[in-house]
Amino acid sequence: MTILNIMNSPVYDTSIESIEVHSYKPYGTSFNTNDEIRIPINQQDLYVLPSESTLYIEGVISIQNIETKQTVSSIQLTNNSFLYLFQDIRYELNAVEIDKVKNTGITTTIKSLLSFSDHEAKMAKAWGWDLNGTKCKGSFSASIPLCNIMGFAEDYKNIIMNCKHELVILRSNNNMNAVKLNTGDFVHDIQINKIVWRVPHVKVSDREKINLLKYLEKDRPIQLAFRNWDLYEYPLLPKTTKHTWSIKTSSQIEKPRYVIIGLQTNRKNNVQKDMSQFDECDLRDVKVFLNSTYYPYESLNVNFSKGQFTLLYEQYVRFQQSFYGRRPEPLLGLEEFRTRAPLFVIDCSRQTDNLKTGPVVNIRLELESNSEIPDQTAAYCLILNDCIIEYKPLSSIVKKIS
Repeated sequence: MTILNIMNSPVYDTSIESIEVHSYKPYGTSFNTNDEIRIPINQQDLYVLPSESTLYIEGVISIQNIETKQTVSSIQLTNNSFLYLFQDIRYELNAVEIDKVKNTGITTTIKSLLSFSDHEAKMAKAWGWDLNGTKCKGSFSASIPLCNIMGFAEDYKNIIMNCKHELVILRSNNNMNAVKLNTGDFVHDIQINKIVWRVPHVKVSDREKINLLKYLEKDRPIQLAFRNWDLYEYPLLPKTTKHTWSIKTSSQIEKPRYVIIGLQTNRKNNVQKDMSQFDECDLRDVKVFLNSTYYPYESLNVNFSKGQFTLLYEQYVRFQQSFYGRRPEPLLGLEEFRTRAPLFVIDCSRQTDNLKTGPVVNIRLELESNSEIPDQTAAYCLILNDCIIEYKPLSSIVKKIS
């Protein structure tokens, strides 16, 4: 295409006739703590776009004061509070698990802190994202994009055809991590009254439909490639300055690309503290070992008390460029990073040949701090790893490639 091509006619894309959003409701009507909520799409002759789907919820929060027994009118919610109401969320295709997010609140909080820019954070207020928390007058509603909940929806942008879909949601065993209360207040109840999965259906032109049906008849395998968000928790770190944590053994295809580590001291199930924030715990260095290869190559030698954490912040800033291939627009400034989310972001996306030839990859962490880890400190490790699922639309066979 040059400036001399004056005879070219305009080209319009008419392959898609319409995109309509359809609402799907769960089997049951009970959304209490520990309940499993299943939202199915049983009709198979559809072109579904899960990456643009959203999870819509409505409910009521009741907070009371112990002494007065009166209901508190204005309730302080934590950042990302509504996703702390769910323990696990998984996506199934033809009854086979495609992707699963464990400990949904913490996982999505860490991932969003790394991924969001300022304007994305403003849009995310529709589902309760606010670094300072939000106020609630009793009733609430939220529309949460699935692409902000799991890696499959974030990375795989194409339609899925001729399959049964199901979103399976497990409610948390309590509601305490979703709120931050004053002394004397307690959570009387957080009741979800409505959950709807809003999924776009794509209607294509007749020509595209014929092409897709021809592909369907051949029953060729279709690959779904994405990066899974895999969270691991060490609920109580020992009081020591050095600790080794053997996390998992993964296959070659599922080898980790990014490892993010954050610590929290006495925040879980503590309504006096904000569950969406992380603590320094005087952590000095983190090393990620993939078999015998370690990342980063040089020690960071962080010292928060002396203000020596700019290299750690630099790793946080570079995540967006490395993960998304875009110019970094970090959500947190330097001081906000220190006070709200001093995360260790380890980029191990480029790997040596000896890692590519072995049958498995053993993942191990070495944590080192300047002083003893405080009591009641939990460690969270979010691993972003490759995942490939293959499905055949005619025979309905779904399998993970490993």
